[in-house]
Amino acid sequence: MVAIARASSATALRQTAALAAPPTLREGSKGASVVTLQNKLKAAGFNPGAADGAFGPKTEAAVKAFQRAKGLTADGVVGPKTWAALNKPPASSGGSGPTLREGAKGEPVRALQKRLNTLGFNAGTADGSFGPKTEAAVKAFQRAKGLTADGVVGPKTWDKLGIKVSGPVTQGPGGGGKVVTGYVNGTPRNITVASVPNGKVMRSDAAAAYNRMYADARAAGITLKVNSGFRTMAEQQALYRAYQNGTGNLAAKPGYSNHQGGIAVDINVGGTGTSTYRWLAANASKYGFARTVPSEPWHWEFRR
Repeated sequence: MVAIARASSATALRQTAALAAPPTLREGSKGASVVTLQNKLKAAGFNPGAADGAFGPKTEAAVKAFQRAKGLTADGVVGPKTWAALNKPPASSGGSGPTLREGAKGEPVRALQKRLNTLGFNAGTADGSFGPKTEAAVKAFQRAKGLTADGVVGPKTWDKLGIKVSGPVTQGPGGGGKVVTGYVNGTPRNITVASVPNGKVMRSDAAAAYNRMYADARAAGITLKVNSGFRTMAEQQALYRAYQNGTGNLAAKPGYSNHQGGIAVDINVGGTGTSTYRWLAANASKYGFARTVPSEPWHWEFRR
């Protein structure tokens, strides 16, 4: 009787353990356990997509990225070892590094890109250059971690990334620039300009806003091409002459164009019926840009 009781007890323990153990999951799995998996991946900094209980390709990619980061076989199958790693309490120490934003270059940027790629956020090639794709990955990571998605990697973002990096950084657009002579209502004044895509420049605050808009547009499948940004006096004079003799578009009198103040940008929209124009019409105001010339759908100005 004692032996039977012991055997019965052992069987019950094995059944209880089997019930308590999380199920093995793979692509195609569905249910509450998949929701748990997706939430744990997000908490660990890996993006499985929506926590909808459906184990699809995005969840599998996040699982594989997590497994690689933990030194496990990256097969996309969530078995006992992967569950154990997911359930392990995170290390108490966070990360740290220099403040980075679009335009930054250096080894800290390379380390950031590698970490984002490892966590399943596509920062592109780890080339040490903080461009629009890296900014889009930073924003996606920040949203996944409940941070303000501003694309700037500061203390809170480094803490969530969980790596400590150091080293020199050079900062591009939004982090400095060149002082030039601009014009506002006919009056010359020194303004600082910084780079925007397509080899153009704008006043540094407008450039920083434009670069954020450019990155978000790229993430939405829209590429914004700048035809004209800041203009020197000589450039504006040439355009004004062409306008006066009938060989060019409408142009403001030299000294009075907002291009010369560094806040205007001409974007290749191709007309008001294009996806590029529709995206700008719906989103440009979020970044401080407004269309200000009724006859020119390509002309936008930074008004913040």
